[in-house]
Amino acid sequence: MKVLLVDVPYPFNEGPTPPLGLCYIAGVLEKEGFEVQILDLLVSRFSVKKIADKMKEFKPDIAGAGPITINYPTALRAMKVCKKFGATTIMGGCHVSFYDKEALQEAPYLDIVARGEGEYTLLDIVKGRDLKDVDGITYRENGEIIKNPPRTPIENLDELPFPAKHLIPLSKYRAYKTGCAMMTGRGCPYNCTFCVGGKMVGRKPRFRDIKLCIDELEEIVFDYGFDLVNVVDDLLTFKLKRVFEFCDEIINRGIKVKWTAFARLDTVTKELLSKMKEAGCIFILYGVESGNQRILDLTKKKLTLEKIRKGVALSNEVGITTLSSFILGLPGETEETVRESLEFGKSLGNWYGFHILTPYPGTEIREKAEELGLKILHSNWYRYDANQAITETEGVSAEYINKVAKEFYDTLTETIKSGEEERKKQGKLSKEDKELIELRERRVFTWHLLKRDYIERHGRFTENGDPVELLAEEIHKLNPVSSFMTKDRIAEEIGKMHEEGILNYTQDDSSVTWFWTDLSGRRKHRETLLQTSK
Repeated sequence: MKVLLVDVPYPFNEGPTPPLGLCYIAGVLEKEGFEVQILDLLVSRFSVKKIADKMKEFKPDIAGAGPITINYPTALRAMKVCKKFGATTIMGGCHVSFYDKEALQEAPYLDIVARGEGEYTLLDIVKGRDLKDVDGITYRENGEIIKNPPRTPIENLDELPFPAKHLIPLSKYRAYKTGCAMMTGRGCPYNCTFCVGGKMVGRKPRFRDIKLCIDELEEIVFDYGFDLVNVVDDLLTFKLKRVFEFCDEIINRGIKVKWTAFARLDTVTKELLSKMKEAGCIFILYGVESGNQRILDLTKKKLTLEKIRKGVALSNEVGITTLSSFILGLPGETEETVRESLEFGKSLGNWYGFHILTPYPGTEIREKAEELGLKILHSNWYRYDANQAITETEGVSAEYINKVAKEFYDTLTETIKSGEEERKKQGKLSKEDKELIELRERRVFTWHLLKRDYIERHGRFTENGDPVELLAEEIHKLNPVSSFMTKDRIAEEIGKMHEEGILNYTQDDSSVTWFWTDLSGRRKHRETLLQTSK
């Protein structure tokens, strides 16, 4: 039995990271002896031809995808192609977990929806278990849509193998420099009205063994070559003692790595934040949501403005960079409460930003929209990106929300840009300024390499010359890269990627061919990385 998992693209402004969910499913299937491949179309140019070519080459019995809401339509396109080649098609993820019957009704080429945690659900299906006995699925049989009972969340997460990241093009993610995701626990005990986290993976928090977590961290850093790790638990700081153990294990093993996390502001202490910083934590995202207490209460956030101020102040004192994340357009929002959130965010003294309320399937705000005074304007899933208004309240229009968000980010962008230009003019650019500027340029450059398949399409040369210069000259000819980077700057980035083991080339008397490195090409750097870490 062969299985193909397809990772479909979403907007790059979210920052591409390896598809952890698909990698976990692949790891479980590989452990049981099944042949699995992941077709990663997030960090390459998307085309149905690539899917068709992979189906012809691999000939899988089962094909699956696990989209979020915004790329659900693209995942349907992928499954339609896979079905043409006779594969059983399965879709999982947070969108279809709460949109299961609708997905099957609108997509006759989709056979099964896997709801909630998918590892053992997929394993049951691949093993050939009768579908009527597989918990956690909705499927079509004889023209009827059948919804089986929910699957019980995996109690012992330690029994899961490490996610099969070796099946994806890790060098492309390293090129973009947004880090590699890892999970230390699942479950969220809170029931915020705008979120499906607790419904998706359970209210009861479950945790992996700390030593196993750090073993995986070592693999990510030393085998895979990442220097940034994103801990994607819904709430890493739920158990403070466990976070101290996590940090101590990193410190005791001498692992020098930067990492990020999500946290609630009423779960952090100065001692904890200091320990996290010592262990390499450089960034924490806090969900603040609103500067109005009544709105916080309506969203069941169970957080007060006072606790928010205190938590942010502690973070500022310790020196970890933090972002307070707000949501515009929540139930009860008015033009006045929007202004309150703007002022509150400004007063906290850390970075702050806004998403726009998006009524995802499964959320209480979608299920009780009318009761909460929300008007849902449409269900065009392509636009469910949390960056444009999908709803409006009795007190604020969609147009107003969009206007405020645009003005905020236009002002922020201009402030950052003008500040950097002024410091550059005065010769006062700090090391951090230069690093941020280079990182932005690197990501824009990498975006074009990936989404236009520049290396695959333009990386072979039959003329003689320095390989880096040949590739830089060719890419500089291509719009729009030449509009924002000189040929020398392009050559500099290519040279860095080559040194980092991200890009490599073969050369003989007649040709030079560039390519993204595979896992073996990265592992040769393990000893160097280990020595650097020590």
